Amino acid sequence: MPSLKPSASAVQTIPFLYRLLIQTIEPIFTIGGSYVGLTQLNFYLHSMTRGAVTLAPNANFIGTQLVGGWMFFAFTEAVVLRAIDDLNVWQWIIYGMLLSDVAYCHSVAQAVGGWGEFVKVQNWTVDDWTVTLMTLPFVLSRVCIALGIGLKKAKRE
Repeated sequence: MPSLKPSASAVQTIPFLYRLLIQTIEPIFTIGGSYVGLTQLNFYLHSMTRGAVTLAPNANFIGTQLVGGWMFFAFTEAVVLRAIDDLNVWQWIIYGMLLSDVAYCHSVAQAVGGWGEFVKVQNWTVDDWTVTLMTLPFVLSRVCIALGIGLKKAKRE
């Protein structure tokens, strides 16, 4: 667990691939997903639930709430993590993001009928694969940062 004191440089410690995924690629995907969530919410729900759920027009606020969280994620990744070059701060932010990742991944399983159904990979649709492959690299990079996997030896400032 990171301390609350300033530590090593995140840029020097965290591999470029992790930073590229988290600071650049995921925010771009998040902005695209936010656009879909705001303008085509039923399409989003259809792709997540294998067509099992549609939303009444007066419930579109749910999509707006979801997009608000996504936009905070994108801002934190693209702006805040670029502005702060401290490994401890990065790790604390990553822990918070992992809390969101756990909820999101659980929601993906809920959307298809629960974990019992989700683990049946042979039943996955193109949408299931898309959701998983557009989520997994980012979650795994955060797990690696949180656990210190692949990090370079920290040079204390």
